[in-house]
Amino acid sequence: MVAAEWMTYLELLYHSIKQYEYSPNNAVAALGQIAILNADIYALQQWTRRCTATAHKIHYVIDFLRCRLTEDDDKEYSALITEDYKHIASGIDTYSRRLETLVSVATSLIQAIDSRRSLTETINISRLTYLALSFIPLTFVSGLFSMNDNIAPGGKLFGLYFAVSVPLCIIVFLIVCPPTSTPAVLAARLWRSRAIQNFVV
Repeated sequence: MVAAEWMTYLELLYHSIKQYEYSPNNAVAALGQIAILNADIYALQQWTRRCTATAHKIHYVIDFLRCRLTEDDDKEYSALITEDYKHIASGIDTYSRRLETLVSVATSLIQAIDSRRSLTETINISRLTYLALSFIPLTFVSGLFSMNDNIAPGGKLFGLYFAVSVPLCIIVFLIVCPPTSTPAVLAARLWRSRAIQNFVV
C-alpha cells in the first residue's frame, strides 16, 4: 500500500517535470521572458530538494527491509517489497538528474538573454558614438564660419559650409575607421553585422 503511494508520487513528479521541459520552440519564446525563467528555476530547485529528501526516505526504507530479510520468516515477500522500493529509488534518482539538467538549461537561457541584451547595448552605443563623431567636424566648421554673415543660412556662400564640412566628416571617419581590409573582408563584416542585427531584432 505504501509502495503504491510512492508510485503515485513518482507519476506526479513525472508530470510536474514535463511542464518545465524546453522544446526548441518554447525555448526561443522564453528568451524574452526572464521573469518566467527565474520562476521556473526556483520551482525546479524546489523539486530537486524534494527529490533529495524523498531519496533519503526511500533508502531508509530499503535499509530497514534489508534488516528484515535476515529476521523475517517470509523472506520472499520482503525481497519482493525491497525490489519495489529499489525501483522507486531508481526512478527518483532518474528524475533528480533530469531536474538538474533542466536547471542548467534554464540558466543557459538566462545567460543567452543577458548576452543578447549586452549585444544590443553594444550596437546602440556604437551607433551613438558614430552619431556624436559626425557632429565634431560640423561643429568645428560652424564655429569657424560663424563670424561671416555670407556663410550663414540664407547667405550667398551658405553652400561653402557643406563643401567644407562634408569632406571633413569623411576625413574624420577615415581616420577613426581606416580601410585596412580588402573588399571581400569588408563585405564579410557587413554581412556579419546584418546577421547580428537580425538576431538582436
